[in-house]
Amino acid sequence: MKILDSDHCVYILRGRLDIDQVVESGERLAVTAVSVGELSYGAHRSARADENLARLHVLLSALPVLPFDEGAGRRFGSIKAQLMSAGTPVSDPDLQIASIALDLGAPLITHNRRHFEPVLGLEIEDWMD
Repeated sequence: MKILDSDHCVYILRGRLDIDQVVESGERLAVTAVSVGELSYGAHRSARADENLARLHVLLSALPVLPFDEGAGRRFGSIKAQLMSAGTPVSDPDLQIASIALDLGAPLITHNRRHFEPVLGLEIEDWMD
């Protein structure tokens, strides 16, 4: 399984990324509940909220939504403490997404490398390069 970050979901929604061109046969994709919140917020704030919410609904109906559960929460606390001590903080939503990916041993598909690179051990792929 590979986890789509919010930015890659937006690329899909805007027609800038055709997942059929980048996803290998049998490969499973998912999205985190944290990204669902970010995407929903963006759609609600947009000029075409109803249209964007409907398109988001279609996308999310095709993907499993991964929760921020106890395992990810414990990992989040540990990583956040390490990053703060090192002086390289990461925003809480991005760190929650990274914690879910790490807890599941899944790569994160994101174009926002600089947001996630401080998180050691996180495998990052970028389909927009």
